[in-house]
Amino acid sequence: MAKRMMSEFEKYWDGYSVVLAMGAVLDPRMKFSTLAYCYSKLDASTCERKPQLVKSKLHMLFDKYSGKNASSGLQKTIQNQSCMPLQKKLKSSSLGLFDELKMHRQQLATKTGKSQLDIYLDESELGFCCYQDMDVLQWWKNNSGRFPDLSTLACDLLSVPNTRLTRL
Repeated sequence: MAKRMMSEFEKYWDGYSVVLAMGAVLDPRMKFSTLAYCYSKLDASTCERKPQLVKSKLHMLFDKYSGKNASSGLQKTIQNQSCMPLQKKLKSSSLGLFDELKMHRQQLATKTGKSQLDIYLDESELGFCCYQDMDVLQWWKNNSGRFPDLSTLACDLLSVPNTRLTRL
């Protein structure tokens, strides 16, 4: 009976921990470096395998959110704006120069074939000392222009009550 209970616990915990790990990765202060460190503290024998499992599941979930062949709203905006001359873009756009720079970087990343998730993961983590009291959901809402599909996924995942995680 104890073996059966342990088996049930491990199955429950494995599913639960992957969802929690995804939440940690979607915290811009943590990402995969913190996750890998935590896994190395918990179990050195699986510390390389577990982050890869989380990464593959996160990519699968992101693919479902973004729709493999659908363009995000930001990509459509970039495509529409690339047809206009630069002066018209600057006059007709209510975006500031900083927002245009972010869109330009997103366009360059899109040309290289990187997804929003890959771009997010490639960016460095935010420092804990500067962002100790940061509201992660608010960060994703503020960055929804840069990561439209990923921010939707992050807000949905980070908003799930812990008691519901086993049903995902």
